[in-house]
Amino acid sequence: MLRYFLAVAETGNFSRAAKAVSVTQPTLSAGIAKLERQLGARLFDRDRQGVALTPAGSRFLARARRIAAEYELALQDLQHAPEPSVLRVGVLNTIPTSTVEHLLTRHGAAGSGEVLELLDGSERDLAERLDRGRIDLALTVIRPHHSRFRPELLARERYLMVLPQDHPLAEADVVEPEDLAGDRMVVRRHCEALPEIDRFFTARGVRPRFVLKTTSDQRVLAVVRASQGVGMMPESFADPMVRMVRVADFDLTRDIGVLYAAGSENAAHADSAFLTLLREHYRSQAV
Repeated sequence: MLRYFLAVAETGNFSRAAKAVSVTQPTLSAGIAKLERQLGARLFDRDRQGVALTPAGSRFLARARRIAAEYELALQDLQHAPEPSVLRVGVLNTIPTSTVEHLLTRHGAAGSGEVLELLDGSERDLAERLDRGRIDLALTVIRPHHSRFRPELLARERYLMVLPQDHPLAEADVVEPEDLAGDRMVVRRHCEALPEIDRFFTARGVRPRFVLKTTSDQRVLAVVRASQGVGMMPESFADPMVRMVRVADFDLTRDIGVLYAAGSENAAHADSAFLTLLREHYRSQAV
């Protein structure tokens, strides 16, 4: 209706105005009548000589032109605005939730305009999705056979025994596996090091009873905080309400880093705000 009004005001004629906005004259007249009803004022005086703006129409004309100009600018902004950059990130399901939350909070606060699509998955799942190009990169454990993904190492972390604060060995620097034989164990069924952990304790003659088998790391920490069990976890799961202690002769570590989709170049993500934050986070943890 605003277009109809401006066309009539500029041409001074309903027929020419209808042609200018590519509608029939009855359609244009109906639009003008509807606008006048909405405004509660007559905008044009019509007579045999033509069409003239009323005083109300003259006042409205200045505002209508400003509105139309702003509308055109808005259209130009939308037409020239770049599409937001979308980064598809796979996250290993044994990366601590607190780490993911921290990264997302900082990424949101940075206001980079980068859009994230996150996918949780196992090592195998993430590798398959990288191979198929379903994700751009993965924050995961790096293995020797991952060379095709051009791995970027971010951190190396140990597996430690998580003990309740009131455990008799909570203040020890190192514990012997035999000293844990009487404890009930929490088993992380999704742990990538579970076979090695099981073989280690079996070789030392330690076969603890189980209090929980789970794929939830938060459930593991809850059981330990409640003083109902102990368990092995990567040191990135450090929690102020538990103690993490090294187990004698158990030196297994895991490498955490970024793997890139097959067929893409690392340079394609060089400006990624999320990747920059990811590197900064792990550098700060190493200090």
